[in-house]
Amino acid sequence: MIALSRHKLDFIIGLFVLCAAISVVFIALKTANITAVSDSNGYHVQVEFDNIGSLVERAPVKSSGVLVGRVQKISYNSDDYIATVDIILENQYQFPADSIFSIVSSNLLGGQYIAIDVGGEEEFIENDQVFQGNSAIVLEELISKFLFDNAGE
Repeated sequence: MIALSRHKLDFIIGLFVLCAAISVVFIALKTANITAVSDSNGYHVQVEFDNIGSLVERAPVKSSGVLVGRVQKISYNSDDYIATVDIILENQYQFPADSIFSIVSSNLLGGQYIAIDVGGEEEFIENDQVFQGNSAIVLEELISKFLFDNAGE
């Protein structure tokens, strides 16, 4: 066996720990899907929902499974009692003006995103346009509705 001095061994262990830390940060950033869609390369759309479920800021906006934008801001309109979601869509993607925005679940753990179902109009969505979206389906509400409907039988 090759005998290493204490300093060389400490250096090798330190280098290994540094590489492991860099790998963890890299994997965390990839998992979080941190890709920028900024105001400079996108256009703004506002979508109103009755219920946004567990949608969060920076959530993806997808069409046909492709990332086309991000949720920029979520606010509550206390006059109309609705949630307003500000979205930035990338300029390279243009959608017909009659497209439908829906909140859908990406997995059973509650992750949600906005899906765009493409319409058929010839005019496209313009910057700062406002839409009425399809609200999130809340799993707990469906389960309780199912249980209470079946309890009466």
